[in-house]
Amino acid sequence: MRTCLVVLLCMLVSCQITREETAKDNPLFVSKNQASGIHFENTLSYTEDFNPYIYRNFYNGGGVAIGDINNDGLEDIYFTGNMVDNKLFLNKGEWRFEDITEQAGVSCSNVWSTGATFADVNGDGFLDLYVCKSGRQVGNNRHNELFINNGDSTFTESSKEYGLAIEGLSVHSAFFDYDKDGDLDMYLLNNSLKSVGGFELVKDVRQLPDATGNGNKFFRNDDGKFIEITEEAGIYSS
Repeated sequence: MRTCLVVLLCMLVSCQITREETAKDNPLFVSKNQASGIHFENTLSYTEDFNPYIYRNFYNGGGVAIGDINNDGLEDIYFTGNMVDNKLFLNKGEWRFEDITEQAGVSCSNVWSTGATFADVNGDGFLDLYVCKSGRQVGNNRHNELFINNGDSTFTESSKEYGLAIEGLSVHSAFFDYDKDGDLDMYLLNNSLKSVGGFELVKDVRQLPDATGNGNKFFRNDDGKFIEITEEAGIYSS
């Protein structure tokens, strides 16, 4: 009996060692950080006048958008930074990427970027880029920015022309054709300037628009101009 137990134990240990060796030889994921050419770090450093106590979403992080901006069949990557510039990396194939941020014109310098979304907003067959902003209520480009793809791996900022230069505490956006008219509409996840604890516990408070004018927003695309229809659609949130 003892002999059988010893043999069984040896077999179990042997199987465990074999599995560990197999995992080392054939890992599920392999890091290609250095060779890929992708170098991005969302570094945060708080100060006396801007920190987690003043801005409650200080550590919410940035965003990532993945899409084929030049229609070459390869997925490109866009990273957003809170206290650092955003970065756009063009996929060159074979796990190699090139930083084309400056030539593309999508760095969004000196402003707190959050979510980013690739979507063909103007329907020309090229992915455009919408970048949400949050953080401090100051800055020349503090509003959310819409970068229209020029078709040559460069972009033109056009948020005001399209009616999407929203300024608040935006988190992320989603583009979809809600009314099935062939163009993309937009839902914006947008924090309120008022803290959650500041909303009184009163009946039906969530059926009232955010008194500060913020909260989530819904926009309908009317021939290239986005019109806010948040209340019309029955969306009341903050």
